[in-house]
Amino acid sequence: MREDNATDQAEKRDSARGISRGGLNYLAIAVVCCVIGILIGKAAFEAPAEQAVMLDEAQLRAIIQSVLDELASGAASAEGSDRFALVDDDPYLGDENAPIVIVEFSDFFCTFCKRHFDQTFKPLLENYGQYIRYVYRDFARLTAESTPAAAAAGCAFAQGKFWEFHGAFFENQSELGYDFYLQTAEDFELDIEEYTACLDEGRYIDEVEIDGFDGQISGVSGTPGFFINGQILSGAQPYSIFERMIQRELDKAGID
Repeated sequence: MREDNATDQAEKRDSARGISRGGLNYLAIAVVCCVIGILIGKAAFEAPAEQAVMLDEAQLRAIIQSVLDELASGAASAEGSDRFALVDDDPYLGDENAPIVIVEFSDFFCTFCKRHFDQTFKPLLENYGQYIRYVYRDFARLTAESTPAAAAAGCAFAQGKFWEFHGAFFENQSELGYDFYLQTAEDFELDIEEYTACLDEGRYIDEVEIDGFDGQISGVSGTPGFFINGQILSGAQPYSIFERMIQRELDKAGID
């Protein structure tokens, strides 16, 4: 049933995207008419009073084509940038230029995020890792310790060990706290003095809050929340849903 609901949501998004494209077409026509009007007005103002103002068919076609080309170019550029609009300087796995960008907004205390980690995250990377850039961002809202935990992982990121902490935190969710962060840092042989200073000074608190704000204004209302090439997917959906969306993006890119 959940898979059927996700399919319905995907179809609705596709339908909405089609409406949006239709709106852009109307906008293009309006812009063309506006440009033509401006040119005619300019010509009328500059022409002698007794001279009729005319634009022949070739001129009109040239104007229309020029405007449409500009709009098409801008739309293509925007579509490409949208895939990365939610990518900050956050930790990621995979090729930076991968055809599929998955952005996860998560909380280390979220039980559904742990379910995603246990059931979907690993097979997703095993089966599609070569095509995915997987980005992790914080949406630390569930407990008073959510932000400190996210900041603790950020301090590990500063020493190149984020994904080790990411795994350890989800695998030991009930143990999260200051002592566990320090023990994990020792286990992964971080510079303890530097790591402790990072924790105590709260160096990654602002970054955690920025992530949460970005998620909120982008439509994330709970964890986990995902964006797959800009398409939002809420909740710990089963692996099959991710597979379907990824395959669709690969088909669009012409990748078998």
